[in-house]
Amino acid sequence: MSKKVVLSLAALGLAVAASPAAALDWSDTSVSYRLGTNFREPAVTRSNGEARQITKNIVAFTHVNGYSLGGNFLNVDILKSNRADPASGGDTGAVEAYVVYRHDLSLNKVTGTKNFAFGPIKDIAIEAGVDLNTKNTTFASRKVLPVVGPSFSFDVPGFLTVAVLASKEWNHNGITRKEVEFDAAPILATAWNIPLGTVGVPVNFEGFGNIVGPKGKDGFNRETKTEILVRPKLMWDVGAAFGKEKTLKAGFGWQYWYNKFGNDHTKVQGSIESAPIFEAQLHF
Repeated sequence: MSKKVVLSLAALGLAVAASPAAALDWSDTSVSYRLGTNFREPAVTRSNGEARQITKNIVAFTHVNGYSLGGNFLNVDILKSNRADPASGGDTGAVEAYVVYRHDLSLNKVTGTKNFAFGPIKDIAIEAGVDLNTKNTTFASRKVLPVVGPSFSFDVPGFLTVAVLASKEWNHNGITRKEVEFDAAPILATAWNIPLGTVGVPVNFEGFGNIVGPKGKDGFNRETKTEILVRPKLMWDVGAAFGKEKTLKAGFGWQYWYNKFGNDHTKVQGSIESAPIFEAQLHF
């Protein structure tokens, strides 16, 4: 699949995600802010070779909706690092844009049956989408990552999904000045939002996790490793205290990233990240 085709699919996804509300069964749109002071980036190190501790301010736009045959998920992160993670030239901290789009096609809804509900599974969907990123560092990543595969929804309060996806990544390495095409790789992806009850106000356990298999050699001709990314969080419905349920949420989470971007953490400093995060969300 060419990059032009992938980008066209991404544009189509954005159009679907922004489709008129009249065509949707439900939708949720939010703007959020995240702050963490202990992020890492591979090979971003001090003069003594130790990984730098990076502060990031992150603003995100998120839209989720459901319609008669499935649903859409769109998230756009704008990440601003402090000067520990320098932009190209080194005068300011780097800025990154990261876009995730997913579309789920429900097999129960498409067939008008319950044939894809069994045991703890309440539905199976075909999930497809793309990740896109760009960052203004010397490395100058330009990621294009289409994914496709089955997604299993579990019968739990709130939601829990587990997807088994095939992926293929293209990227850019500004240090070696190479356009990099990685091997196809499997991804095990999960996302959840589980209500935990009310402690003054409602609280939910939310988050996502990805396990990405090795994807061949990178732009430095090094073999990539299995990477693990998980971001669990506890979010309180602060708006409920003022009679405005599901409008203002705040909480704390933790981001753990092992072999970040597929880098071998035993060879590349900064490839393990363990960062507490504060988050606030405003829902419309």
